[in-house]
Amino acid sequence: MLTVFTSVKGVLGRGIVGRMTATGPLTRRERVRETTTVEIKRTARELLVREGPAALTLRAIAREMGLTAPALYRYFDSHEEVVGAVCHDVLDELTQVLQAARDTVGTDDPVGRLMATCREFRRWALAHPREFQLTFASAVDARPPKSPGTGADLSFGAVFLEIFVEIWAHRRFAAPDEGHLPPDLVRQLRRFSAAVGDRLPPGVLLAYLSGWVRLYGAVTIEVFGHLEFARIDAGAMFEAMLADMSRQLTTPPRSTVGSAAR
Repeated sequence: MLTVFTSVKGVLGRGIVGRMTATGPLTRRERVRETTTVEIKRTARELLVREGPAALTLRAIAREMGLTAPALYRYFDSHEEVVGAVCHDVLDELTQVLQAARDTVGTDDPVGRLMATCREFRRWALAHPREFQLTFASAVDARPPKSPGTGADLSFGAVFLEIFVEIWAHRRFAAPDEGHLPPDLVRQLRRFSAAVGDRLPPGVLLAYLSGWVRLYGAVTIEVFGHLEFARIDAGAMFEAMLADMSRQLTTPPRSTVGSAAR
């Protein structure tokens, strides 16, 4: 199952896109294979955008390309692998978009960098609802298979995590005290901390995860129109949420506040 920490370049089917062989440049046969693999993924995404995730079948992809469905198995082992490759391409694209938005704000303002990235995530999701649905809002048992493993490639989720590392390094904020958290949750957060390099304490990771839950929930509700019943401007609510997140991330720890008061 894909997660926000899935390596964004981990699924390419049987193709050898963008690589050289161990002995040199790609052969003519390998270049043809690469081109066909790219065309399969492009066709699948076009079907997704035009007709939705349910239309993303091997038969439909093959028909669009003038092939038979069995012919696609020369390039991908299964339907799930094709869908997984499309999802990874989408995440790769989104990662680059978010990085560009983040870098419009200087590194001396990490909270501002986070706000710019969150706004871009919302903008992208509203502009690409079908891709968002497939990659972020599909049922767990319908999601693509787990990535072969997370390597050196930057994942989508790491974009937000890296900004939290910047924020914490720039200025400490009032993160939850792990002494006030359920022991089981603390153990899980410590395990997560070890998995991402022990760069943030459990309380800060909880703030990060809580922020992601709020961001993901707000964007998902808006993409699917589930706030329309309230007749409230979703954009205004989103900005109010970001303002609240910003306040939380710029509020100094209690000990710091107490020292300043004295």
